[in-house]
Order: sequence, then C-alpha cells, then structure tokens
Amino acid sequence: MARFIGIDMGAETLKVVELAAEGAAPPRVTRRALVEHHKEPGPRLLEILRGWDWAGAAGGAVTGRLGRQVQLQRVPLKQAQAKAHRFLHGPAPATLVSIGSHGFSVLELRGEGQEVFRENSRCAQGTGNFLRQLVERFDLDVEQAARLAAPVEQAAPLSGRCPVILKTDMTHLANKGEGKDRILAGLLDAICENVQVLVKPRLSPPTVHLAGGVARAERVRTHFRAFLARNGMTLVEAPPEDGLYLEALGCALAAAEH
Repeated sequence: MARFIGIDMGAETLKVVELAAEGAAPPRVTRRALVEHHKEPGPRLLEILRGWDWAGAAGGAVTGRLGRQVQLQRVPLKQAQAKAHRFLHGPAPATLVSIGSHGFSVLELRGEGQEVFRENSRCAQGTGNFLRQLVERFDLDVEQAARLAAPVEQAAPLSGRCPVILKTDMTHLANKGEGKDRILAGLLDAICENVQVLVKPRLSPPTVHLAGGVARAERVRTHFRAFLARNGMTLVEAPPEDGLYLEALGCALAAAEH
C-alpha cells in the first residue's frame, strides 16, 4: 500500500491529508489533521509528519500561502481545489465557493475539464482572519460568534463592501447598545454579500458547493442557500468539515499522480 500526503500551509492553519492507494483500487483518505500553527507552521508540520511515518510515504505535495517553506511539489490553489472536488463529487459541472482565512474564491468547474477561477482583491473583507479580528472585540472566537448569530431573524444593518466602514459601523452600533447577536449576524451577512459578487448566476454552473472555515457557519450557509435559490441555483448539502481539507486533499491526489 502506497501512502501520499497533501499539505495546505495556510496563513492561520495547517491542514494535512493522507491518501492510501493499493493496486488498481481508487485511493482512499486514511487520515486528516488540522492545527492552528500560531505563525510557526514548520514545527507543527514536522510534528504531524513524524507521527504519520513521513519516511515511509511514497510522495507528497503542498499548497497554500506559506507553501514555499516546504521543499515539495507545489500545487496551485485552483488545481488543488479542482482535483479534490472531482475526487469527492465526480466530473459533473459545479461551482465551488471557498471562504478561507486570507481570501475567498469562486471556481467554476465546467464540462470537459474547463475551469474559470475568480478570487477576491487584496481587501480583507470576507476572510476568516478579518472575521476573527472583529469578533474578538466582543471577547468571542469565530465559532462562538457563529452560534450566537445563527438564529437572529433581523440582523443589524452594516455597510458590507469596505472593511474600514464595516468596523466603524460595528463600533457605532455597539456604543448605541445594539445587541451583540444582531451585530454579528449583520457582519456575517455582509461577508456573504461580498463573496456572492463573484458568483455569476447566468454563467456559473448552478450546482454550488461551499468550502473553507468561514463556510462552516450555519448563518453563512443559510444566507448562501437563499441567495442561490433566488437565482435558480442550488447549494449541495455536504458535511462542512470536508470543505476544510479540500486543498490538502488535492495536493495528496497530485502527489499520487506523480
């Protein structure tokens, strides 16, 4: 049995996936790991690889913002996402929306292997790191904030496109005594609206998958579900955890091919 390891070296987290392949059988995922590296990705990666018998692995590949620190085959983000998506969901056309720590993107997987990739500008709005910074003002982590915002019916109105204005609006509302839950609901809604600008309902394949850490929030998924329904598109209800490891899985698949 041959083992292949894929690594996603993100700005905040490290994700690792192990694939096992034997004979002509399709490869299967045997292990996954996700850790926050606190700006020290190298030592955290070595800890994982030692525990996974790196010396016995048949190959590996890497992607991510900090991927240049690892001397392995580097896989472009778009390629890693496409490989993993087709491995999990097959070759049918689909739109993949990813909202990660330092960026968001839309990948259109069209017929015959055609792909169209769009990603956010350098503006931080809509990213997990930006979200973390804002919810920490309320002494919450992202998961706590997501749970608090999920059931809110009327979110506080926030200006969504500019991070500076968004922060100012949040501070102003908090000083006025606005409920923390409504402010956080407005924040998540604003992030969704910013990401949805990259989705092209008349052009993008109507079957949509969400990936990335921010996409695990129930309010984000609910917001996207409604947006897609209004535009004749459908959100695929898949386990949110699978979307966390998409890029690492794609790297493992690329390593297995080589």
